[in-house]
Amino acid sequence: SAFSTAQADSLRSTQYSYSTSSTEDDLEMMSSSSDKKTRSMILGKAKNRLSFVSLSNVFTVFLSSDRKLQKKIVELAQDKDSYFGNLVQDYRVYSLEMMAKQSSSTEMLQEIRMMMTQLKSYLVQSTELKSLIDPASYTEEQLEVIAETALYKCVLKPLKEAIDSYLKEIHNKDRSLQQLKENQLVIQNTTTTDLGITTSVPETVVLEKILHKFTTMHKAYSPEKKIAILLKSCKLIYDSMAQGNPGKPYGADDFLPVLMYVLARSNLTEVLLNVEYMMELMDPALQLGEGSYYLTTTYGALEHIKNYDKITVTRQLSMEVQDSIHRWERRRTLNKARIYPHISLQDFISISFLEIGAQSRTLASRNDTTAEQLSQQCAEKFEVSHPKDYGLFVYVDDQWLQLDKDALPHHIKASLLKSETKKDFYFIYKPIDRKTPPVPTVKESDFP
Repeated sequence: SAFSTAQADSLRSTQYSYSTSSTEDDLEMMSSSSDKKTRSMILGKAKNRLSFVSLSNVFTVFLSSDRKLQKKIVELAQDKDSYFGNLVQDYRVYSLEMMAKQSSSTEMLQEIRMMMTQLKSYLVQSTELKSLIDPASYTEEQLEVIAETALYKCVLKPLKEAIDSYLKEIHNKDRSLQQLKENQLVIQNTTTTDLGITTSVPETVVLEKILHKFTTMHKAYSPEKKIAILLKSCKLIYDSMAQGNPGKPYGADDFLPVLMYVLARSNLTEVLLNVEYMMELMDPALQLGEGSYYLTTTYGALEHIKNYDKITVTRQLSMEVQDSIHRWERRRTLNKARIYPHISLQDFISISFLEIGAQSRTLASRNDTTAEQLSQQCAEKFEVSHPKDYGLFVYVDDQWLQLDKDALPHHIKASLLKSETKKDFYFIYKPIDRKTPPVPTVKESDFP
């Protein structure tokens, strides 16, 4: 696998220290609560003018009080003694295991997005968050925006390297990267006229500035920060089109071939990974405004490069690309609808096989999963041939306890995490020892 086992093990065993002064934080972004209607996307026909007026309306800077709360949420996510901290840590491990098995980039990123939405939904309604704030100071919508940005830092930042690595692996296998690289050379050697360009193109100095922005965009882990950088890059491209003919409005048909010209001189692998990252990991509830147009046009330009054919040069997005963009828009709308009402959180539980700390696996299951159901998951995960001889145990206070088949492991885990005296505990799936006296059997009611 592209992402090494050593790196995965390191992520499993490490509680990440999240720098609160990374370059990305200099421009912390969030969605504005503006009621401004998102401009509908126009794909096949030219817009009167490609406008950047809404850039400042789409993204706005956090207030200092919001930043403080965001920092507190990140600290809570690092706290091994907090329920949310355990949830975040288990989620990251689960994500690594899930990514290693995926063959579809869209499905892989959607699963990460869905789990982030669930983590956010849990956090906003949790007593742990309520203990950090005066609930009257924030609406639920405001809390969700702040929690979303905090999750970028405590979930996406530590996973970013693995996400990029697995995306690259998937696209090497499906030959997308090879197609892009082959056609990149063809387009670089094609005249601007043959590309369908009727305007100026960015001069060397401007082109270098745009490519530098693309590099910065690739380093960012926040989808919102990436979109803000993409918007600024597109503005530079658009401004360069008007050189020599100032004041003339240019439309979508003029913009697409110039964008392809610029992309053909960039690191196309990074651009492809960034576009997918933004499209699938962006909060479905965020109003993208103009960002949606430029993001989908960049996606369309990549698709055109991948399938480039000199003979049928077009200045418009193909029907296939338009259909793909409409499917993405529908997916965002559906995902937004799924957020409300409050969704049941898929919880995580780390279970060792045979002995403490051995072959640990993080399993995802509903909060109301019984020990019997979780044991079935363990039997499949650890490939046990005689599951009836095995049981689920918890080791706590130097004592082995067997979970009753109807016990609720997640409730037991929550009780142990919340106990006043800090207790180390481990869940283990191992053979049932028939010795006497037998190991005590417990249910969640035994853990007040």
